[in-house]
Amino acid sequence: MWSRTFAGLILGLLISVSVVLNLNLILPIKEDSMLLTGLLLAFPIWAGIQVWAYSFSRSKKAWLTLFWVLLPSALLTSLLLALR
Repeated sequence: MWSRTFAGLILGLLISVSVVLNLNLILPIKEDSMLLTGLLLAFPIWAGIQVWAYSFSRSKKAWLTLFWVLLPSALLTSLLLALR
C-alpha cells in the first residue's frame, strides 16, 4: 500500500510536471496564460495518477507502469527544451 502511494506521489508529480511543461512548450500562448494553465492542470493530473496507482494489485506493477508513462513524456520534454 505504501509503495503504491509513493509511486503515485513521486512518479505522478514528475508525470504531471512533464505533461504541463510539454503543453506550455508546444502551445503558442503568452506566459501568464501558460502559468494559469499549468496551475489549473498540474494538480488534477497528479491526483488522477495517484488514484490510478492505487488501482494496481501489486506495487511493482504500479512503479513500472507509471515509469513507462513518464519515460516518453520526459523524452519529449527534453527534446522540446533542446530545440527551444
